[in-house]
Amino acid sequence: MISILTTSVFAAAFAWSAHGQNSDAIPPGIAKLHQDDITATIAGDVDALTALLDDDAVLLQPGIPPIVGKVDFHDFIRQTLSKSPSVKVVKYVPDIRDIQVAGNVAYEWGYFDAVQKSSEQQAPARLRAKLLRVMRRQPDGSWKFTRVMWLPD
Repeated sequence: MISILTTSVFAAAFAWSAHGQNSDAIPPGIAKLHQDDITATIAGDVDALTALLDDDAVLLQPGIPPIVGKVDFHDFIRQTLSKSPSVKVVKYVPDIRDIQVAGNVAYEWGYFDAVQKSSEQQAPARLRAKLLRVMRRQPDGSWKFTRVMWLPD
């Protein structure tokens, strides 16, 4: 259960895919956010994942109360990883089906597939989930996730 939770924490947090229906309309700043998410998720980099969030971000995921704010998100990820330090995300493939930009806010929905391993002896754990995310343009022009929701498919 912890291993699926670890994958879902990372995978839920973020994603992007060139296969999205509206991928040609993705502003460069959002494309960078998506790529940084994939990189941080595969690396298991708590600080890099946290940096992708707006200060008042909210993460909604199954089975636990909402995680509100960047500090709580960082603590949650750090604690989750410390419970299973050998768990590694070996595959993270987001598939964004639609993205809409309205001024300084963007929203997207899609799916992601994630695979993680706890040890060389153990079979990989796979997860496919749906996601819905809202992003906000920052004063410097970059984009950050401000609302993230996911659930198993």
